Amino acid sequence: MPKDKDLKTPLLNAAQGIFARKGVAATTFEDIAKEAKVDVKSAKTVFPDLNALTEALIGRDIEETTDLFTKVINDRGKADIKLTRLVRDLLTRYQKSFALFNVASAGFEEGVEDENLLKSRLTTDHTDRYRQNTAILGRLVAQGQSENLFSDVDPLEAAYILRGMIGAAIRYRRMAKKDDDMRDHADVIMRVFLKGLLR
Repeated sequence: MPKDKDLKTPLLNAAQGIFARKGVAATTFEDIAKEAKVDVKSAKTVFPDLNALTEALIGRDIEETTDLFTKVINDRGKADIKLTRLVRDLLTRYQKSFALFNVASAGFEEGVEDENLLKSRLTTDHTDRYRQNTAILGRLVAQGQSENLFSDVDPLEAAYILRGMIGAAIRYRRMAKKDDDMRDHADVIMRVFLKGLLR
């Protein structure tokens, strides 16, 4: 019998796939266990219910995203290049994560039920991580100011504006039913965003 920690990743990966196909609202715990090829009783030793599994999935995806932010802020290079790379990588992560894609979009056009379900699973730790990651974006803007690349704006305000642009790009992608590479959207975002910041 596999240990609980050995079941966690297959269950989370199964949830990611089923959520992307069916949505959160239409998915049952049994669907996920079946997809992961795990009996429900064993699955419930790892996650007592669908809510706990969804929270863990969001937590895992946010943790991986935090690693991305941390890596970029610690890399060498000019702020505009680092910001562009971060937004491209971030949108690629969102494309792979149904949960983060929906949480980040925060739109009202469609998919509201799944967005609301996922947002209801956010914990204080999740939102704290989001704020910390946004602060990293602000640090990159401040770096660009110190390099005399960016105009004099409040770095944290600019970071939240960039976050808003990312969410808008995700909503557009959904509404336009695009299935292209999210990095294409990143290029548009950064052209618009950097044009407003550059001296």
